[in-house]
Amino acid sequence: MTVNLFHISRLPACARKPGLIKKACLRALRAEKYRASGEINIIFQNRKGMLALNKRFLSHNCDTDVIAFPYSEEERAQDSPFGDIYISAYQTGKQAAALGHPVLKEILTLIIHGTLHLLGYRDDTPRRQAAMFKRQDKILSDMK
Repeated sequence: MTVNLFHISRLPACARKPGLIKKACLRALRAEKYRASGEINIIFQNRKGMLALNKRFLSHNCDTDVIAFPYSEEERAQDSPFGDIYISAYQTGKQAAALGHPVLKEILTLIIHGTLHLLGYRDDTPRRQAAMFKRQDKILSDMK
């Protein structure tokens, strides 16, 4: 699996760790025993761009931290992209401050979260959200 990063310069300098960001994505794939080839594109978005994506594709008119777009089976031909993960540079900073941890930790958490979404995890109910958060936290803790 190839992981491509776009607009990493939108992140604070302390969080611009391309190797670690890619590692988080690949770790989530390995933890879920996903071995196929293809590409995952991780796009760091500004607040305005993320709001537009959230409104257009999810019909939500609010800030969000991560949106994942898995490609259809037809688009997943060998060596073709697997999916896109959009991360809000604005929201990661806001959430990291609220949670009292570094921005990089929040980014890695959201990368793992987005990757799990690409693999089919859903967080649309309290039960599913709890299971997904537990899984992402385990993957993140295993990175250390």
